[in-house]
Amino acid sequence: MTTSGRHRGIAIWAGPIFRAMVPWLLLLVISRVILTEIWSPLDEVSSLPRWLPRIAHDTALALPFLLFAAGLALGRVLGHSRRAVRVAVFVGMSLGILSYSLDAWVAPEIEDRIRAARGAETVDVRRFGSRTPVGLLRNLEFVQTNPPPRYSLQTTTPQEFPPNVLLWHLHQPLALAVFGIANVLLGLLASELTVDLSNRVRRNVRLAIGVGGGIAFLICMAATSPVGPFLRDGSMRSGIASAWVPLLIPLIEGLVLRHLVKNQRYG
Repeated sequence: MTTSGRHRGIAIWAGPIFRAMVPWLLLLVISRVILTEIWSPLDEVSSLPRWLPRIAHDTALALPFLLFAAGLALGRVLGHSRRAVRVAVFVGMSLGILSYSLDAWVAPEIEDRIRAARGAETVDVRRFGSRTPVGLLRNLEFVQTNPPPRYSLQTTTPQEFPPNVLLWHLHQPLALAVFGIANVLLGLLASELTVDLSNRVRRNVRLAIGVGGGIAFLICMAATSPVGPFLRDGSMRSGIASAWVPLLIPLIEGLVLRHLVKNQRYG
């Protein structure tokens, strides 16, 4: 395939994905800026506005969920072929990497620069550096080597952070990115499952599958988080398991949709 032909091939599916996802992201960004400006004006000390890390966090969270719409768009323009699956995996991995980078690296770095502008008052908070994977690993190593008399989630005492919560913060952005890869494939399956329905019914069924799966994943994330049990009674729930267990939701959903699609094909 020539370069121009390859570019045309990419344009066939890139445009519909862009239209399916970007308007929702823009709405999210604009809403975040407006709300932050209302409730928390620009930081007078730092040259960086406070809404930048929040937008990075929100975008990182939204992208994996919006990838369901990307899967629907791919099913519409590429059909339900092996090529569609390959493109879905590529898109899911690309935007999953973007989501992980924003959540694990970009947002913590911006937050750290904003804190640094405040000077001495944030020295203790910044003792292990920004809350990137590197900073989290430094914090974790310190806590494991020098266990405190008691653990705490006070931001002013990172040397007392529970190791399970640090592990959860370390793994959770990666698990969310993997959810994004799964979600674009779920969208592709939902597209094939509903292709023969009337327009109105098809739209409602796809909305129910996408929103229902997303809500179930969010509920599972909240239920398995180690933060709540620690604050409640000091329980030290596994941070790694807490981060990855919610992926059972898209796995089960994918198995069910795959079974229904097979029955539709050969039934």
